[in-house]
Amino acid sequence: MSGAPLEHGEFKRGPGGRPTREEAERRHRSLLATAFRLFLEKGWDGVSVEEISRQSGVAKGFIYARYTDKGALFVEAIERLMADAIGTLHLAEPLPDDVEQGLCAFGRKLLDLVLQPEALAFHRQFIADAGRFPELAKLFVERNRLLDMMIEVLRTYADRGAIKLSEPRTMAEHFAILVVGIPRMLALLVGREPPAAEERRLRAAVRLFLDGCRAD
Repeated sequence: MSGAPLEHGEFKRGPGGRPTREEAERRHRSLLATAFRLFLEKGWDGVSVEEISRQSGVAKGFIYARYTDKGALFVEAIERLMADAIGTLHLAEPLPDDVEQGLCAFGRKLLDLVLQPEALAFHRQFIADAGRFPELAKLFVERNRLLDMMIEVLRTYADRGAIKLSEPRTMAEHFAILVVGIPRMLALLVGREPPAAEERRLRAAVRLFLDGCRAD
């Protein structure tokens, strides 16, 4: 999730006046970044395609050639930026052999992602608007790439024989609730906890999770 300024100016064109592939991708990135920013500022129903087009510098024809409606554009914008952010969750080195150490290391990266100011702003807006757009909310939840990443980490330790993973998605959801739930609620209400308190809470959450699934 990036707050970098958007690019403006004339788009580059290739032979026949059509944009080059690189330019089309640049337009698309500008479009999705603008849509996400306006979603945070105004909500799903507070901004028009016309405004997104104007602020991104991308023609409405370019938008409608790729998206059936504004809702589809918002979902893609959220997914693309979440995917970029999730890339930072991949550990630079293989997960440690010790399952508690590994899940704590992953949990720290997870907290650093979901407790960013922009991520918290998105969470507030998503909760505020989800009830009025149930189909879009359902679509976003079904495509939860962050949960897929958690399943991947848990499956690594299951394959090593460290934990039992009978229901991967359900267990990943419980891991997320234990690790993220209270820290995010506190960050939304009063601000992020001091590092030492956050670390104690994380370690307690990981131990509680492992008490329910550690292999015999």
